[in-house]
Amino acid sequence: MSTIEKAMGKLNHSSSGVASMTDSEHLQKNEAKYIKENITFQIKPEQHNRSIFIDDERLERLGMISNNSSLKERFIKDEFRVIKHKLLKNSVVAENGAKKHNRNLIMISSANANEGKTFISINLALSIASERDKTVLLIDADVLSPSVADTLGFGEKPGLNDYLLGNVDDIGEIIYPTSIPDFRIMPAGVSHDMSYELLSSSRMEALMEELANRYPDRIILLDSPPLIGVVETVTMSNLVDQVIVVVEQNKTKVSDVKQAVSLLNNDVDIGFVINKAVHKAGSGYGYGYGYGYGYGTKDKNK
Repeated sequence: MSTIEKAMGKLNHSSSGVASMTDSEHLQKNEAKYIKENITFQIKPEQHNRSIFIDDERLERLGMISNNSSLKERFIKDEFRVIKHKLLKNSVVAENGAKKHNRNLIMISSANANEGKTFISINLALSIASERDKTVLLIDADVLSPSVADTLGFGEKPGLNDYLLGNVDDIGEIIYPTSIPDFRIMPAGVSHDMSYELLSSSRMEALMEELANRYPDRIILLDSPPLIGVVETVTMSNLVDQVIVVVEQNKTKVSDVKQAVSLLNNDVDIGFVINKAVHKAGSGYGYGYGYGYGYGTKDKNK
């Protein structure tokens, strides 16, 4: 049995097994922490009018992490705590205890399109933002088919493509604060017919290096294009040290998952998130249940 099959089998039978923390423990932000994150992201007073408002009622309608106190809400929070704690642990140290290069850069992709990677990306960002000692930047790197802005309900803004095209020189101009402390967003930006090629450019490599190393407490999540059929996504995966592959249960073929994983750098750590009942329908996403997380490096001999 291959490493991928073992991981997916483990996911199908996994449960959170993590004690639930109270909402107040996760949502409480003291003044010192708030000042710290503002300094970390160098937010100037005039930048506050650039803030993206995250509508809590919208999150609730989409089945995402929000501030309501329902059983369903507590469940999804607990599920994403399980996922993020493994990611955060591995973003700091390697197995031998040494800090690895760009461990805080995490790509979120899937074998094929429409498997729920944006849903996973946003919820992970929301969950990480509740940590007391972390900030999170969500980058919409699916530049030809962006969905972060549509999902969260904010309009078009300059973003990643604008920077890669050279239309914006200051990285700070494409990083937007949100109404949620510790949560920042970099939109996809202007559409361009060479968007995917831009993802594999030297400017993209330099940007990722800058984002990864400027702020040690920041986690960068990249909502990326699918792996199969998009060479630039595979190239971009060489810039990160962790990749989450979103797998829609009862839809994604194991053969597609194996093919997607085979395209990745042999040294990258690969996580699998089983997305059992998340689907885009009408105006948003429906949320059911069934998240799990498997983790491990590729095994070329399996």
